[in-house]
Amino acid sequence: MRARRSNNGTECLPAGSQRGAPAVRSAASIGVLVLVLASAAACAAPTGAGGGAATPAAPSPAATLATPAVPPSPVAGAQSSLDPATAAAKARVQAALDGAVAAGGKPATDRIRAAVTDAGFSPGQVEVTASRTPTGLDADAVEASVKLGTDCIVAQLRTGSVTVSVLPVLAQGRCLVGTPA
Repeated sequence: MRARRSNNGTECLPAGSQRGAPAVRSAASIGVLVLVLASAAACAAPTGAGGGAATPAAPSPAATLATPAVPPSPVAGAQSSLDPATAAAKARVQAALDGAVAAGGKPATDRIRAAVTDAGFSPGQVEVTASRTPTGLDADAVEASVKLGTDCIVAQLRTGSVTVSVLPVLAQGRCLVGTPA
């Protein structure tokens, strides 16, 4: 069917015609957008008597996922939060492993274990990862740890440097994950 023009210049379309449909869809889209924006404005934090926000809203699930609830890592040199015994043990581990690294590049697992036990820790307290991969290559890094009660002094040896941190004992009662070397 064809559209007919009326006397005043407007088109008269038969029922169910599609010619004006894009304009109707566009108007409906704008209406939906206005409703969404009005809803978002209504959900904004209410203001208190002083004009400021009354109470902060709970974080959204997306914000909770984006910021894990992990305590900040201790800053290097900030041993004031450690008890004196743990701070002294950390210093002993650092000195022992610095000596092992200074003696020649990347020390092997046995040499790392010996350096830590020579520093006064019992072999039962010490865990060390493998210094060689299953295919016989040098590991990029070797980790060593000493368990002291509920704390672990964890060290990483990588390319001639040693980094030591104090972390909590893992749920299974050890300091390192994996099979001990």
